[in-house]
Amino acid sequence: MFEESAEILLQKRQLYEREGVFPASTLAYVADLLKAEKDANMNSTLADLPADDRLHATRQIMHKDLHRH
Repeated sequence: MFEESAEILLQKRQLYEREGVFPASTLAYVADLLKAEKDANMNSTLADLPADDRLHATRQIMHKDLHRH
């Protein structure tokens, strides 16, 4: 999900860089953050967990970066 978003962002970066809306360095930084999530298989990983474990894992994902910025 995040990794896929990073790829789309980079594919369409000309649109976001046009007329100086976002600098290239900002787009690269955001794409790197998204790729660092390494979540390409997250849905299947979560789906394979028992319900209680899935709920716990989902909450960890939602809260892990809550106070980051």
